[in-house]
Amino acid sequence: MLSAVNGKGVTKRDVLKAAKDAGVKYVRLTFVDILGIEKSVSVPVAELERAIEGKVSFDGGSIDGFVRDAEVDMILVPDLSSFAVLPWTKGAATEARLICAIANADGSDFEGDPRTTLRRVLDDARDVLAQVETALEVEFYLFPRGENGPIIQTSEVGSYFDWSPNDRGDDARGWVVAALQEMGLEISSSHHEHGPDQHEIDLAEAPVLRSADNFVTLRGAVKHVASGLGLEATFMPKPSENLAGNGLHMYFSLQGLDEDQRLHAIGGLLAHAPAATAVCNPTVNSYKRLVAAWDAPIYTVWSEASANTLVRIPTAPGMETKIEMRSPDPSCNPYLAFAVLIESIADGLRNRRLPGDPFTGSSYELTGKFRSERGIRTLPKSLRQAIDELEADNVLRGALGDHIYHAFRDAKLAEYERYRRAVHPWEREQYLTRF
Repeated sequence: MLSAVNGKGVTKRDVLKAAKDAGVKYVRLTFVDILGIEKSVSVPVAELERAIEGKVSFDGGSIDGFVRDAEVDMILVPDLSSFAVLPWTKGAATEARLICAIANADGSDFEGDPRTTLRRVLDDARDVLAQVETALEVEFYLFPRGENGPIIQTSEVGSYFDWSPNDRGDDARGWVVAALQEMGLEISSSHHEHGPDQHEIDLAEAPVLRSADNFVTLRGAVKHVASGLGLEATFMPKPSENLAGNGLHMYFSLQGLDEDQRLHAIGGLLAHAPAATAVCNPTVNSYKRLVAAWDAPIYTVWSEASANTLVRIPTAPGMETKIEMRSPDPSCNPYLAFAVLIESIADGLRNRRLPGDPFTGSSYELTGKFRSERGIRTLPKSLRQAIDELEADNVLRGALGDHIYHAFRDAKLAEYERYRRAVHPWEREQYLTRF
């Protein structure tokens, strides 16, 4: 990505020169729909100047959560600092990308754009959050690809931090890291995760909006690089009941807050966690991960040490101002997930919410009596329950805005209804011959 020079922002001239120097032939103007799925409009490099000037439009009626049942012209507004060459395309048809916001035809912000929504929430929170940055731990699987698709049960036996010269996934992860660094992302570490074929890449601290951009970039890079190596990458929260789930741990660096204010921030995250779960864990499959196993959080508790609490305060040197949120998974739309979590923190600060005493030990051992006495809530156990929690939370609904809230809710209720009606193989195994 391009950086500002001498305190000045990236200019049109900077982008045109970078594209020429890199031999770019096509430029992808990218954005995400309401579900967080990356979309793009590709233009020849000869059209790049028009794209930079906001003269490239698309039909918003064809995108999930934008405008339904109508053909509506919408404008792609590139963030010039996001310009980056896509390393896996280098050659005769080298491509670059520009991350875009979405505007209406008259140039006004489109209220259904997730990136614009996050920017608005950050602006609104400046009364209590003058400076906040985030770092991400991103987990995913790299499965071998067979004739009929990915092979989930493989012979790979690696676990946490393992390093094997025969691990194709380790090589692929290295290529992904190299590609991301070439695109300007700062990687703090990468390693094998708990599950066989499971990996993690950690994105270094960055401003919140850029961090969301970086996550979308990482998800796309992992998919493209893995495919080129004959592997299938998935960020599915729980690809198998016998495998560890994929998490997206978010670290919030809250500069300028005293100890009491950090407690209020934690209190906000815990208070709004059930509603935020709908956005941070947005698929039916997400709730197969949020169970008492593999250190996944299930209760609204916080700790300095426990690995399975919802919020953790790292105690390592240099981590004193950070708050780790452990429930999100990488199927989420990062712009909307950050929006509801930033709003939760801001609400905690404004209303001086207290999180209760920190917990020690395993949160899985909490009794019902203890939880009731401490006001500890259980995270939703299904997407349907999570949507109900979001519907009852006016603070987070306000953060999303009416357009995105209703479009997201409708899409997720429809997804849950399809799931509810589907007949699972487990049901046939249990009932087909018994009744």
